[in-house]
Amino acid sequence: MTIKNKSLTTATYMESALKTGLSAKASSVYVALLNAGIALSPKKIITLTSLHRQYVYDALKELLNLRLIMIVGEKRLVKYQAVSPDRMLKDVEQKRLDTLDGVQALMKLYDKSPAGIVEIIRGTTACVAYEFKLLEDAKSGDTLDIIGGAGMRFVELFQEQAEVWEKMRAEKKIALRYIGSGDDVVHNKTKSSIKNESRTIPGIGDIVNVCIRKDSVTFNIYEPEVLTVRVKNEAAVFGQKALFEVLWNVAK
Repeated sequence: MTIKNKSLTTATYMESALKTGLSAKASSVYVALLNAGIALSPKKIITLTSLHRQYVYDALKELLNLRLIMIVGEKRLVKYQAVSPDRMLKDVEQKRLDTLDGVQALMKLYDKSPAGIVEIIRGTTACVAYEFKLLEDAKSGDTLDIIGGAGMRFVELFQEQAEVWEKMRAEKKIALRYIGSGDDVVHNKTKSSIKNESRTIPGIGDIVNVCIRKDSVTFNIYEPEVLTVRVKNEAAVFGQKALFEVLWNVAK
């Protein structure tokens, strides 16, 4: 039974696998198995990947530990088959949720760190004003990537000021990519007054938007209270950006 997703290229599979933390060798083996769609012997995998025999066995061990492949057969007839990339996506989403849990834990300790790395803004008026400040501080040609689901809450929060925000973003030529789950994506594609790229992944939820900018990650939270948590940290930006790219590649 084939498990290949024909909408994704081999290069895309490879990029996504690397960004989820797989080693280069494990990524190569996983992509080869995924593209084959059937169980393969170690000898066949070595041929397809052109990797040294020991590297292939090391990669298979790594993939088995992550439950990204399964064993078919026994002893000399043993073969290996890739499981669905959905497993990889679930791990990516769990990392995103773990990051959010970490931010919420920080919120219990302080509203602003001594180093100015974490800021928390509470309340509708303050959060809207802060979003405009971030936009004003942005440089022309910057990017804004959003893992959403709560996009319509953003529109409702801003009300008539949403058009002003969009106009300012257009003037600064800030590219927007958005991943949502339903009405938010429809709104972006049919009603938004400015150019954007929006894709859908079902089931993301509608409570938090994760906004990834060049120098920070912002969590716009709408329940149980309206607040914005901004993490200004290079590692946080890199990690969330990597997760976004993986999700973007499989979104429709």
